[in-house]
Amino acid sequence: MTESSGLHLNDYVAILRRRKKQVLNTAAVVFALSVILSFVIPPVYRSSATILIEQQEIPQELVPSAVTSYAVERIQRISKRVMTRENMTRIIEKYDLFPKERQSGDLGEVIIRMRKGIQVEMIGADVIDPKTGAAVRPTIAFELSFSANTPETAHTVAKELVSLFLNENHRISTEKAEGATTFLGDEANKLSERISELEAKLAVYKERNTGRLPELIGLNMQQLEHTQKELEDVQRQIYSLDERKLLLHGQLSQVEPYAGQSSPGGRLRMAQTEYLSAMAKYSPDHPDVVRARREVEALKKEAGIQDVRSTIEAEYKKVRAELDAAREKYADDHPDIIRLKNSLAMLETKLKAAPASDQVGFALKPDNPAYIALQTQLDTVNLNLKTTKEQLARARAKSSEYEGRITQTPRVEQEGLALKREYDNAVQKFREIREKQLRADVSKSLEEGNLGERFSLIDPPQLPDSPHSPNRRAFLLLGIMFGLGSGIGYATIIEAMDRAIRGSRTVRAVTGMPPLAVIPNIAAAGNVLPGSVMHPEGAS
Repeated sequence: MTESSGLHLNDYVAILRRRKKQVLNTAAVVFALSVILSFVIPPVYRSSATILIEQQEIPQELVPSAVTSYAVERIQRISKRVMTRENMTRIIEKYDLFPKERQSGDLGEVIIRMRKGIQVEMIGADVIDPKTGAAVRPTIAFELSFSANTPETAHTVAKELVSLFLNENHRISTEKAEGATTFLGDEANKLSERISELEAKLAVYKERNTGRLPELIGLNMQQLEHTQKELEDVQRQIYSLDERKLLLHGQLSQVEPYAGQSSPGGRLRMAQTEYLSAMAKYSPDHPDVVRARREVEALKKEAGIQDVRSTIEAEYKKVRAELDAAREKYADDHPDIIRLKNSLAMLETKLKAAPASDQVGFALKPDNPAYIALQTQLDTVNLNLKTTKEQLARARAKSSEYEGRITQTPRVEQEGLALKREYDNAVQKFREIREKQLRADVSKSLEEGNLGERFSLIDPPQLPDSPHSPNRRAFLLLGIMFGLGSGIGYATIIEAMDRAIRGSRTVRAVTGMPPLAVIPNIAAAGNVLPGSVMHPEGAS
């Protein structure tokens, strides 16, 4: 073996021989401490359950699920809901957990320890996405566990937590479905009310614009053309009747209304002529005037003509006399006075409207057949002319109405289109909401029947038969390994601090010269150092 300044295997063996006591003592102390710690640390028992995330039984294409979030997100949300302060406090008090810590009164710290004892670990699976063909690792299950100082506590609390997780998942799914159903139902009701309002507005719009609606534009045009033709016909009829009327007036003016002196009308007309001539020549009291007046009065009675004005004047004089007599007895506010005043005022109005006594002859009916025939024809023409003019007025009114309808149709159409567009949009939204509501109702039934995506307990919590921690075997093995390492480290430190020179290589490294000879370890001498060497100059 070639000598060098480095250490060789036999040097390490020599060091171990020299320091074996320190190594063994240190290893023994560390191992003893690990043994003590492994038995001093209280055991922790863990009870675990595996919960499978099952997909809904009915395909999503047929019945969409109300659960749309990812499994990991949903599990984390459920964990937060389950591990609330209220639930943790209830479980702690129910199973009397951490009694010593609770006695200190710091419930917040107890809840923190409780939460630390709950573990949720996701379980994934490597699958191929059928849509994209990429490799994905979805969460298909999760493990829920609880750690406690006794196996019974770990088991019972784990079962409680599993029950909370399953119930909370079902409650969240059902609430989502119910929330969607309620929301869509409220929206559908609002839209239904809005549709009713729009229908009422449309009804008012159609009622207000009767005859002017856009769908009646064709009918209005036809009616306008028909009315214009009717106007032309009626105007021609009026023109023809006016000509006929003028002709009859000319003929009537050439025919005497009375047959002659043999008729009462003829004699009365001649008597009135003589009376008027006498009035022009003499005074009213002249015998010829008086005689003519009496003859006219007699002929009036013979012809059956009454002097209306004379009758009214006689009645007026009578009421006037009664009023004067009543005023001598009663005051002006007496009911009889008021009644007589009203009667007198009414008679004065009749007197103003009545013809004069000398003009009553015109009321006598003509008796000439030719005159009567022409007068009848004229009356018929006047009646037809009146009827035709009324027809013309109606036709003009109808024409104006149809023209107004046609003129106002664009504005009415614009208003109607705005209402119709708003109504159609509301109806379309209502149909969409109703479809979504029906799907939400089906999803709700799916969740209530527990047929949607759900949590299934495939491995319930078991009563642990051995503690989960500490692992005493691993603890002892680590104690042995750590003890040996500590002993070797300790020996290395002591060896490094030792300044003694041992072996020929150390001498050569210190002096720079090789030793002349090596004196072996002589046990009998007792005073010779092991591995002593002689210096070339004789120094030891």
